[in-house]
Amino acid sequence: MDSQKNLMLALFVFSLVATSVKAADPDPLQDFCIADLSPKPGCAAHMNGYPCKDPATATAQDFIYKGLQSPTIITPTNPWGANAKLVFARHWPALNTLGVSLVRLDLIPGGVIAPHTHNLATEIVFVTSGELYIGFVANSDDISAPNKLFAGMVKAGEAFVIPRGLMHFQMNKGVANASTINFLNSHNPGISFLPLTLFGALPPVDPAILARSFGINPTAVTALEGFWSQLNGVFV
Repeated sequence: MDSQKNLMLALFVFSLVATSVKAADPDPLQDFCIADLSPKPGCAAHMNGYPCKDPATATAQDFIYKGLQSPTIITPTNPWGANAKLVFARHWPALNTLGVSLVRLDLIPGGVIAPHTHNLATEIVFVTSGELYIGFVANSDDISAPNKLFAGMVKAGEAFVIPRGLMHFQMNKGVANASTINFLNSHNPGISFLPLTLFGALPPVDPAILARSFGINPTAVTALEGFWSQLNGVFV
């Protein structure tokens, strides 16, 4: 019964995000545009989105995605104790131009989704099992609440909204595994993990800049760059 109730709540949350697509992506010009992800040799065109495959070849299976049913097994080598299953247009081509995407998060106790941003989308995190500590930080130039943290415990069946572009995080402070289904109002919301962006950049950011910015010595910066550069491309 609880799982049925959670599913209905998730569908309601999804409908809220779907009705606000104008806030992120432009309106589509056709009913659907299933992305053609196949490489085009010799094609030098760059598009804002993906080209459409021939709509005459579309089938019902194009509009079904089956990759979110099961939780990810978190191994001891996972540095975060968590996993994010992204479902953007490049993963589910039917989302192309529709202004929506999804993410499934799975976190073991103590697991963390590191601070990150989605520069192109607002996000709603719907907790399907367990409970999570979720929060975001307002912009530094927010006149009423500069750098203010908004965070709290969110239980199964509850949701948390994260405004577009703000730094946010999730952590499992509970004693059981936790999972979420997240909805974003862009088919390509963008994702930038702060540790990966700063310490895993290729080529590396000048260590002197990072050392001065964070008040740490260059040796610590080198160690962090060595660790995070190995994890580049984890969430793609």
